[in-house]
Amino acid sequence: MNYFILRIPFLAGLLTLLLYGHTFGQEIDTDKELPPLEKTGNGALLIDKFEDDTIGSLPWEWYNRDGKRKAVHPEERKLFHYSIKEENGNKFLHYEHTDARHLNFPLLNRPNLNIYEYPILSWKWRVKKMPEGGDENSSDYNDVAASIYVVFDIGRVALFKKVPKSIRYTWSTTQPEGEEFSKLFGNQKIVVVESGPKNMGKWQTFQRNIVEDYRRLFGDDPPETPIAILLLSDGDSTNSLAIADYDNIVLKRFKSN
Repeated sequence: MNYFILRIPFLAGLLTLLLYGHTFGQEIDTDKELPPLEKTGNGALLIDKFEDDTIGSLPWEWYNRDGKRKAVHPEERKLFHYSIKEENGNKFLHYEHTDARHLNFPLLNRPNLNIYEYPILSWKWRVKKMPEGGDENSSDYNDVAASIYVVFDIGRVALFKKVPKSIRYTWSTTQPEGEEFSKLFGNQKIVVVESGPKNMGKWQTFQRNIVEDYRRLFGDDPPETPIAILLLSDGDSTNSLAIADYDNIVLKRFKSN
């Protein structure tokens, strides 16, 4: 992958992340409050379940890699290879390509979000094709079948840039399940939650306590509100196809089955 984001709409002065020598974005000059996250029937906070989106389109509430504007904007739409699909009456987000391009769901300035009250990130995904030889811990083969990031506050200065801290949960082609490692001068922590072809083609549900993970991985307490949730599937480094689906992304009060 050639880039990571970050510019979130409605944030003042957020600097962008540096990855492999590429930088993006500029400061945003507004502090506009975002709408509160919708509550689900069981009291969780909904990030997205894609049911309100149009089949064949990009998801309405997600922004481009820089967070500059919604990815559904006509000038952005043609650059993305994600789209809404439906299966057995259920809508979900589908990716099928090689390009590395993040989707960004901004969280900062959501009035009802506090991860100490909603520490459990829960999501579903299904991988149908993994990038051949993809390895998130390699600069040469840095591709992933599916990944979801939680992006937090600004971390250490790296090459005169302020780099956001993030936890990236991945379904890896080659890295073993349970593996954890750091990148980007220690500011990005990667946690492999699924690996290899064993469960390919099956919906898998994961739950992670992002407060506990942050404390373990960074050694301090996270801010109450993360900056954003990111999604990324890609195969550009290995020039191989990745196919994955995403659904039911929520924040919960406690871990449950």
